[in-house]
Amino acid sequence: MMVRLRSASSACFSSDAIFHKGSLGFLRHGTTALTTTSSSCRVITLLRLHSLCQSSTCPNPNHIPNHHTELQQLLNEKCKLGFDKLDDALVVFDKMLRMKPLPTVIHFTQLLAALVKMKHYSAAVSVFSDMCSFSISVNIITYSIVINCCCHLKRVDYGFALLAAIFKRGFVPDVVTYTTLVRGLISQDKFLEAELMFSYLLQHNQIQPDAAIFTTIIDGLCKIGNTSRAMRLLRYMEKKGCMPSLVTYTTIIDSLSKDRLVDDALGLLAEMSDKGIQPDVVTYSSLIHGMCNLNRWDDITQLLKDMDRHKISPNKHTYSILVDAHARDGKVKDAEHFIELMIQRGQHPDVVTYSALMDGYCLRGELDKAFAVLSTMISKGIFPDTQTYTILINGYCKKMKVDTAIHLLEEMTLKGLTPTVETYNTILDGLFRARRLNEAHKFYKNMLNQGVKLNIVTCRILLHGLCCNGLAGEAMSVFHDMESCGLLPDIHIYNILIHGLFKDGKVDEARNLLHNVRLKGLHPDFISYNIMIQGFCQEGLLEEAYKILLEMEENNCLPNEVTYNTLIRGCFKNKKYDGACVLVDEMFAHGFKADGSTTSMLFDLLQSKEQDPALLAMKKKFMP
Repeated sequence: MMVRLRSASSACFSSDAIFHKGSLGFLRHGTTALTTTSSSCRVITLLRLHSLCQSSTCPNPNHIPNHHTELQQLLNEKCKLGFDKLDDALVVFDKMLRMKPLPTVIHFTQLLAALVKMKHYSAAVSVFSDMCSFSISVNIITYSIVINCCCHLKRVDYGFALLAAIFKRGFVPDVVTYTTLVRGLISQDKFLEAELMFSYLLQHNQIQPDAAIFTTIIDGLCKIGNTSRAMRLLRYMEKKGCMPSLVTYTTIIDSLSKDRLVDDALGLLAEMSDKGIQPDVVTYSSLIHGMCNLNRWDDITQLLKDMDRHKISPNKHTYSILVDAHARDGKVKDAEHFIELMIQRGQHPDVVTYSALMDGYCLRGELDKAFAVLSTMISKGIFPDTQTYTILINGYCKKMKVDTAIHLLEEMTLKGLTPTVETYNTILDGLFRARRLNEAHKFYKNMLNQGVKLNIVTCRILLHGLCCNGLAGEAMSVFHDMESCGLLPDIHIYNILIHGLFKDGKVDEARNLLHNVRLKGLHPDFISYNIMIQGFCQEGLLEEAYKILLEMEENNCLPNEVTYNTLIRGCFKNKKYDGACVLVDEMFAHGFKADGSTTSMLFDLLQSKEQDPALLAMKKKFMP
């Protein structure tokens, strides 16, 4: 039997081709096409893969085994390291198909493992399909490997189809098979289905859960921001006698740190150490990142000392975190110190590290120093990426040097770099801040023409820019266009618009928009309420301002210092001095103070002909 070998250079192993609609009917090893319904996917007709773009020419690897003994030696090596080239693996597969007798399922499974090691998941699925076509026996390990490939190719539905084949063949899936499927569901953001599957397996004693499957679910919980449930699952895991691994603890520590619950994360670090589980550089880097976000510099120093004591060296990622945090906090000298330290310890700063330092200088307005860092970086053979340019563009926009920022945008595109929506947003914001409205409009239209996918930040910048320049009506038109395109406005968008409408004297429209906020189920925040109170006060509508104050209190959004000062000035403006006096008493009772504008307005009134007793009483309160 002669099999024509498929060259990787000519064969199509893309996942789109592998899972092409109409190529279904996979796994025909002495059975008809298999279908199943699982808790996470519809009834699926299993896919069949056919040979694509066959080639009559064969690659020539250094050694093609002729005997089973040689084959075993080769596959033992390659399943750990992978082949040098995909073509080499396919040549070996072709040779295996022509051996008499055929190699065992172990040999074929080792070949699949080698392809997975090389991350050629589509090729592995294709090879498995050919194995089935040649009626080569497969086992549970073979199936698990191919299920893993399907999950890597974002086709967990076909993974479940293979699970159906496993059941039909009479095999019993093990915890590895199920863990792979759970991980595949999570990778496709189907966490609810993953959790339901895991719960079902536990309740029906389908598996003896190990640390791997628990950690997979914990990782999924952390990714969706449910760290508290991840902690409960950790305790349940221990209760079931399953020892958490380093990865389990590190996953939760990282999530706690991102949630700014660094003290809880430190407690978990101590717990894992007590259990004899040594934290690694990833564990410490997660904690350091959390501490950096809270500017807890003393704790960071202590963590670095702990790492040194345990002989754990910070890696490039750790140093980049430290450089970025210190630079953002204006501590650029400390950031430079960490770069020097990482070089001394044999770590080479990359574009991320240098860009973080440049960002620090840009935030301080020291653009010359930022460019000096850029020059140093380029001299070391490290070239700026999109993020580097975005940082520089932001620096120039903050200094109102928008033309230079636009020049940098043009330069990066000429160098083949693709600007992100953040890059465009930065320049759009810069143009509005510089009051270059016509150019801002043109730039925005250019963004649309180039197919830039706008985000909520783009909307905020555009609407804020229009409202700040007295174009609230135009902002409302843009807002309606955005809604029709499917962008969901948040409370910040509404705050911008309501403020702009009040500023333009469009009280009725502002009132209607406020009504829409309530209808859409959004909850006004402090800023929302203060904007509305200020707007009504400016229009002399004190009763409506007081209604907003009551609504604020009813919704457990207690008035703050800005609220009281805004209302007091509104009372002054409308000569409601008794009401102002009551508000002053409330403000002081809550521990707030009068701001400069309120105090100045009171004394201006006292110097005028206004001699209302309430004003004199307030003077004593302000100056006891």
